[in-house]
Amino acid sequence: MPIAEAKWSKYEQLELESDIQEDMFVNADGTYTSIVESRSKILKEHGREIFAPYRIDYNNQNMQITILEAKTICQGKEYKVVKNMIQDKAVSSLKSGFDTERQIAIAFPKIELGSEIYLKYKIFRKKAPIKNFFGEVLYYTGSYIKSYNTRIQSKIPLKVKVNDPKNVLKVSHEPYKQDTHNIVITLEKPIQEWSVTNERSYFVNKKYRTWVSLSNVSSWKEFAQAFATEYYKVINQPLPKSFVAIAEVAATKEGDEATINYVTSELNKQIQYMGDWRTVKGGHFPRDLEKTAHFQMGDCKDFSAATASILQKLGYQVQPLLVHRGSTANTKIIADCALLPHLGFNHAMLKVTNNEKNVYWIDPTNKVSMAQGIFPDVADRDALLLDHKEGGLIQVPPINPTTSKILCYNRLAIQDNVVNQQGTMVFKGASSLDLTQIALNSSNEALKDFIFYKISNVYLTDEEKKFMDLPDFTSSIVQDITIRYAFQQKNKIFQTNLGSALILDSICYFKNWFENTVSTAPDQVSDVFIGDPCIIENHSIIEKTHIKNCEKLNFKIDSPWLSVHRSCTYKNGNTEIIDIVTILKSIIPNEALQSTAYKNLKHALEGNLQKASIVIG
Repeated sequence: MPIAEAKWSKYEQLELESDIQEDMFVNADGTYTSIVESRSKILKEHGREIFAPYRIDYNNQNMQITILEAKTICQGKEYKVVKNMIQDKAVSSLKSGFDTERQIAIAFPKIELGSEIYLKYKIFRKKAPIKNFFGEVLYYTGSYIKSYNTRIQSKIPLKVKVNDPKNVLKVSHEPYKQDTHNIVITLEKPIQEWSVTNERSYFVNKKYRTWVSLSNVSSWKEFAQAFATEYYKVINQPLPKSFVAIAEVAATKEGDEATINYVTSELNKQIQYMGDWRTVKGGHFPRDLEKTAHFQMGDCKDFSAATASILQKLGYQVQPLLVHRGSTANTKIIADCALLPHLGFNHAMLKVTNNEKNVYWIDPTNKVSMAQGIFPDVADRDALLLDHKEGGLIQVPPINPTTSKILCYNRLAIQDNVVNQQGTMVFKGASSLDLTQIALNSSNEALKDFIFYKISNVYLTDEEKKFMDLPDFTSSIVQDITIRYAFQQKNKIFQTNLGSALILDSICYFKNWFENTVSTAPDQVSDVFIGDPCIIENHSIIEKTHIKNCEKLNFKIDSPWLSVHRSCTYKNGNTEIIDIVTILKSIIPNEALQSTAYKNLKHALEGNLQKASIVIG
């Protein structure tokens, strides 16, 4: 369905209107106390749901939250929340291992459209991630923020970085004197930077958002070095017996990729990934190796430290790094926006270097191992390298599309409007990743059904599925994949006034990139995620068929983000159609959507590929 309009949501579409006051007191050791006072007017039904009940999650190891006052104001009358309608309980810690997660639930009375919810609470950050460090980013995101005033009184001098694309902030601060730094941040105009309407995906670059970055450290190198000390305390510990066994077998493998893949795959068999930033102590550093080995569970920090320790014993240089993980994550937010040091990362991984200075970017938390490539959800982004000499902001390289290929070879025989299709698909490099992950969690039959659907775009009957030959998917190490198949379809051919016809889209696989690229709106707010860099080749031969004037379908377009080349030829009694798509970059930035290059790309794709068809006769 085409998008008619995309923009920031209007006031009448929003669920809440908020006024916020925050007073923050920063101590010399980096801990702080913050008093937050908010008043939210309910505009839509979803706004009612937010407060029924209202929940606040926090980690009790490093933070304490106390509710000071809570009430509903409805038609000028106040309805206070009584104590027994406020609960502060420990919550299930499946996601965060055995961390001390707590949740405050507040049941506000008299929640109606037009009601105002008043809440005042105190936040006490009782442990700084690094001693004497303070770093926070204040984001002005919410349904509709009418006013937001922040007063900061700090016992350590703070650096301030402001990103104010809408010119709505006033920031004033006095010079640090008498052990106090006073900062006042005022939202002078209402702002709405949370919801976007009518967009295929919601992904707004942080440089278009309003925020204030605060830190007592101006150098990412200094910040990285402080983190490195704690990481290497663990990495340099003696290996537990179970890790020694992994190292001994890994030492017999030939080549770096085989060695590293063995280490990460075996470690995954021993250790259960908990999948959260926090450790059992609610901190930002890995646990001791012996504890990880004994309890057989860990998060990304624990996996990275364990993998690094084993590889270091094997002679590799290992350097932990922090990234913001996610396939559509804003990959270069720190460098582009010049953010001050803060804990804006959500994942730990490794930079591994061999004796020949070849570099491998290793994320050991994945259930599959791929030292020969870079996982898409950590590629092409800012990272904080934790090292005493080389520490600081670096870039994880992007995926090279020539190392990630999907090759499809199809032969179609059309008779009596029935299409019999057989072919081979080859996945090379990082393109094998998704299928390997799916295969490890599926039966062969379920996997075959999934692939048949992907290549036919319909649910085939058992009679229509002729055969499929799958490789051995028992290994968790990503390898090239070859799949052979045959199936029949009775609904691919449609009738025209010139005879039977076939839409070329129906014989071209892996077309998500097309919709992702062209489905933009004139008022687009988000960036556009095309897909992971790769090369997709579709080679289709229509047997014993001469398509008249098929050369008119030949087409080529190049852009900074992707290139597309289609060629149609008739030879040896068959018609051959070849589509080659190269995704060069994952993301088309929002500012490029008004460029001539993007407009030409969108126009060319819609005009030449969207409904291209051939008349068979």
